[in-house]
Amino acid sequence: MATTQKRVKMPKQNRKRMTTSSYVMIIGLLAFVAMIGILFQHAVITEKNTEIRELQKTLEDAVQVNDSKEGQLVTNMNLQSIEAQARGYGMTEPVQEQYRRELVTEKADESLMTDSQIVRSWFENLF
Repeated sequence: MATTQKRVKMPKQNRKRMTTSSYVMIIGLLAFVAMIGILFQHAVITEKNTEIRELQKTLEDAVQVNDSKEGQLVTNMNLQSIEAQARGYGMTEPVQEQYRRELVTEKADESLMTDSQIVRSWFENLF
């Protein structure tokens, strides 16, 4: 036997629709996330900039110390110790065959003035 009963209709579920306020909330959330990302990036850049400045300062200090040490070396240079060290490496005096003689003839050139002549002429023109 078949009975016919009325089926109980289930109420239709309404589809959830996004309202304007929902869109505004999503856009606001995305903007907030973007701003946090920008702030984070700015913090990273600032940190790297600080590191770079510290490294530049360290480099400048090292260059200054290097220049100072180089100046000390130049002022403390002793030619006798350099010659002794060169002789230790095998430097010897040249033999007679290694000398080269040049013959220079002196030519009088009136256009050349000595320093004292230049100073005298300058003083004469000055007074």
